[in-house]
Amino acid sequence: MDDCHVRCALRLLKELNDDLSLRAKAIQQSCSSRTRFLPTIGRPDELAALESAREELAKAASAQETMVRLHALIDVDLGNELESHVRTASPAYLRGLSALNSLLAWPGLLDKLAEKLAVLLHALGMARNMASSGYDWQRRTFSPAANEAIQKARTAAHELDEMVLLVNIRSDQHQLEILNTPQAAAVLPRVPVVGFEVRIERMQSLGIADVQAEFNRILEMCGMLESTGLMGLRETAERVVALHGELSRAYLQTYLGQLRAYMDEHRLDPNQTTARIHRLQLQYLGAVNFPYEMGM
Repeated sequence: MDDCHVRCALRLLKELNDDLSLRAKAIQQSCSSRTRFLPTIGRPDELAALESAREELAKAASAQETMVRLHALIDVDLGNELESHVRTASPAYLRGLSALNSLLAWPGLLDKLAEKLAVLLHALGMARNMASSGYDWQRRTFSPAANEAIQKARTAAHELDEMVLLVNIRSDQHQLEILNTPQAAAVLPRVPVVGFEVRIERMQSLGIADVQAEFNRILEMCGMLESTGLMGLRETAERVVALHGELSRAYLQTYLGQLRAYMDEHRLDPNQTTARIHRLQLQYLGAVNFPYEMGM
């Protein structure tokens, strides 16, 4: 209601300012015309009228400036009350808001993904270097040391695949959490599923030339994920966090607009505006200096 009455006063003051500005302009034009063509006719009265119009315009402009200051102060309190109210009044908004927890946990997940990827890159490099060492060309088998290195790479690949799966599960969960909420467009990215463990396991049935080529392909994919993929995931996640905030604020502003429209149509009594303005001036500004009686 405070916001409603102050906005009402601002509307009326704008109309008054516009009217007074037109009146002062018309008097000034008339005065200038008479001064030019009939310098002795009506000049004192017009100058007095012009001075009076300017004084009224200055008074209205001062009152308007005071109302702008007052409205800014009320708007802060209204924003706090609105957010608290909407949390209770709109379960969908609250549900989307609580999904922010998923967004806050996302950088930590990507850090763990980067750690698993770094371990796999190291294990793959070791396994590739050892694959040719002690290779039995007749039996087409790797040496025990090479098999051990490949197994370590497979274990690292399994852990990376599990981490990718976890990240994507969290992304899908977040999308379900924000479904049919004002924040529904703040969707987290998913990590491309490569299946590194399966690729490494399949290498053990290949010839050494094909094994080396496959090692190179896997290392290249891991390198791209490390150099550009993770960066893209982080940047996208940051944009999603920002979008989540923008959508939440936009919903609050839409909700506020609807509340204001309802108050203006159903609850506003302009005859009470002056008394309300005086009380608010005392409360927020410490003094009453509003020079008008608002009403119908």
